[in-house]
Amino acid sequence: MIPLAALTATRTEANPWLASVYGGVFTAILAAIFTFVFPNTPAVYIIVYLLGGAGPVLGYQMATGQLVDWKSLIGSIIGPIIPILGWPILVGALTSSQSIGKLILGALIGTVLGLAVVLLLASPMGQDPSWLSFAYVIGSSIWGGSCAALMTAWGKR
Repeated sequence: MIPLAALTATRTEANPWLASVYGGVFTAILAAIFTFVFPNTPAVYIIVYLLGGAGPVLGYQMATGQLVDWKSLIGSIIGPIIPILGWPILVGALTSSQSIGKLILGALIGTVLGLAVVLLLASPMGQDPSWLSFAYVIGSSIWGGSCAALMTAWGKR
């Protein structure tokens, strides 16, 4: 992780594809912890659900080299308390380089893309409910990657 931070700290122009990969990986790791590592522990569900909003912001910060912006990270952790619009509103309010309207649009685009991929996977999976944990990980990683990419592309520099 430290070589990645050193590599991105010297970047002057952010790459949305790189931010998408970082945001998707961070969100997928948190979602996998949420579903696979602690399967029947409600307290851990709440903690990891709140931390799941930090994945796109961490991906954006890694791609732009701004790993010290704690206000947007706090907003991304507190944001999932309000289910649908809490994350973009709090991240946009606490980050001067992000617009709240664009973050709402980006979160909706990420949700639609994640749901489309999950529904695309639902057809070959059939009616076996055991794959729903995997579907949650895939859907949230698509959401996190697309939000991080749109934060990078639409952010003010």
